[in-house]
Amino acid sequence: MLPQLFQHPAYAEDQPSAYTILTLHCLHRGFTAGAILGLASPFARTAITTILRRPSLAGPLPWTTRLLSLAAIGSLGGTAFLAVGMTARMWGREEIEWQDRSWRILANKTQNREDDWSAGGMIIGALALGLTSRRGAGLGLPLGRASLGGAAVGSLLGTVGHVLTSSHSVEDVEQKVVAGEGPLASKVNH
Repeated sequence: MLPQLFQHPAYAEDQPSAYTILTLHCLHRGFTAGAILGLASPFARTAITTILRRPSLAGPLPWTTRLLSLAAIGSLGGTAFLAVGMTARMWGREEIEWQDRSWRILANKTQNREDDWSAGGMIIGALALGLTSRRGAGLGLPLGRASLGGAAVGSLLGTVGHVLTSSHSVEDVEQKVVAGEGPLASKVNH
């Protein structure tokens, strides 16, 4: 997603739009992370109510509607959390630090591929559930929340799709580390 939108110069100090690149990256990752937390929350609630032996507060909504709503809320929360986190982490940093981080994001082909899969899933999920909701398919959610929930679930499914189709298996990474190759080799073998 980002390499198609921004140029990637040979040197980090020449990276234009560094603030925008890093901000978009962090907001995108926050959106997906929030979707994960939102979708995990009913399971945590069930575990807690079971342990405390209290009745569940889950309402009469269908589980799909509840999960989409929680994914939508979680994605907004994750985005807001990482926006604050990025601001706190990068506050007062020199421009070269922004440029370096942005340059590294654009240089990381695996990260770029994951971003593409995740963004594709977001678009497909938002359109599919937005259209479904608009046609009155009985989701019980307003159009905006259905689209946002679809984007959140799509982002997560895109990430899963990237992981499942990635050419870098755990065995490949382990073989490179054992052979003394790759970025982890110097940390493990010394």
